[in-house]
Amino acid sequence: MNRFMLPLALATGLAVGLAAPSARAAVIQALDTPEMTSAQFGSLFKPLADAPVMTSNFTYLGAPTSGVMQSQVFEGTGAATGLFAYAYQLGVHMVNDSDGNPVNVQSASWKFNSTPVGTNFLNLPKPAYSYEIKDGPVGSMSVPQAAPGQTVLGPANLSWEPGTKVGSLVASFVNPAAGVPALNAGGNSATFVVITDKPFTTQPVNIQSPNPIDPQSALTTTYSATGGTIQPIPVPEPSTMLAWAGMATAVALVRRVRKNRPAID
Repeated sequence: MNRFMLPLALATGLAVGLAAPSARAAVIQALDTPEMTSAQFGSLFKPLADAPVMTSNFTYLGAPTSGVMQSQVFEGTGAATGLFAYAYQLGVHMVNDSDGNPVNVQSASWKFNSTPVGTNFLNLPKPAYSYEIKDGPVGSMSVPQAAPGQTVLGPANLSWEPGTKVGSLVASFVNPAAGVPALNAGGNSATFVVITDKPFTTQPVNIQSPNPIDPQSALTTTYSATGGTIQPIPVPEPSTMLAWAGMATAVALVRRVRKNRPAID
């Protein structure tokens, strides 16, 4: 029986790995945002002198100034040498739109022309391409404190979209499945940072309006990376993971066979 199972397991492991052709990663890739303290961040990244904090207002149609987006660029030191951290934070003012509803931010998106770089500053099981900082200020960023009762949270989903020639980041603050609402009036986001290895430029940002009659939502400006390659971040593909699982099973069976094989004098 063992002599039959061994070649079958080996064949299964190889077949699973070879059956599906290697596929390009998903068009939109979610970036995990593990939490880092402001002290940890400050030990790894220092403000870039020629990219001081940028404060950019945005205004929804029919509303007064609706909110603010801040950004700042940091240069890595020590273990982060050669890297740049792009930090972002949004705040929403206590104002109403043209229908009399309090404004909110559902998402923000902007071009980011350098593939995020994976790091392991927190000794996590897998590389992190972005981080969230909630316990204190980052650099010179100073979005006003949230109104009483507002919880400071980062984006519900932060995504990297690698196009053919242009990349973009999408920070979505809404997650209906988890019951997470938009970034509401009087609220501000936690600081979230994206790591890459290319210097900065500025890009327009689209801030999604909750008002469906606003055809262009709102625009503002932020720091963004430039001059990098545009490609999916290297995450394990399902076929690769299955192949490893198949080979692991085969190895386990080989060990069992060898363990149970009677000794030959």
